[in-house]
Amino acid sequence: MKTKCLLFVILMLLMTLISGCSNEGDKYIGKWTGLENPDSPRSYIHQMTIEKNGDNFIIKRKIGQYNEFNLDRQLEWHDSTEDTDSATLKDNKLVVGGNLTTTTYTYIEKDNTLLYSGNGGVYLQKDNDGKILEDLKKQAADALTKYWEEHPLKKTSSINDNPFEKYGKTKW
Repeated sequence: MKTKCLLFVILMLLMTLISGCSNEGDKYIGKWTGLENPDSPRSYIHQMTIEKNGDNFIIKRKIGQYNEFNLDRQLEWHDSTEDTDSATLKDNKLVVGGNLTTTTYTYIEKDNTLLYSGNGGVYLQKDNDGKILEDLKKQAADALTKYWEEHPLKKTSSINDNPFEKYGKTKW
């Protein structure tokens, strides 16, 4: 009986020890979304997915935006092609690149955000359910629609390349 109790206690201690030790990089894993310029809802929306791959991390990144220059003024969402990078954990940061160019991802614990050093610095929020992306897309759509209402297209006349009609000359 004592042996069973002792084994049980040892097993519980091992389970507690194992479950209490999380990998420092686990906080980076998931989907992240952020606006490139928080002062402009029409700026690029960055989307990142970070996955663990052995000792490294795989980062899938794409950027999206509504097409502002759509001549028929219809909202049209465009995503860039997805880029994939491999990152390593160094000094509590995910680091992509080498000697010439380095991109870092820094987890900010106080507000549970991720600072992506590319594009001058973009703050990303954890977005595993996609709600932040949908909210940012709605804000961008509303801001673009408002911009289009405030800046209507100007009607222009067609170009006339016929010199006889353009300058009132008659043909001989």
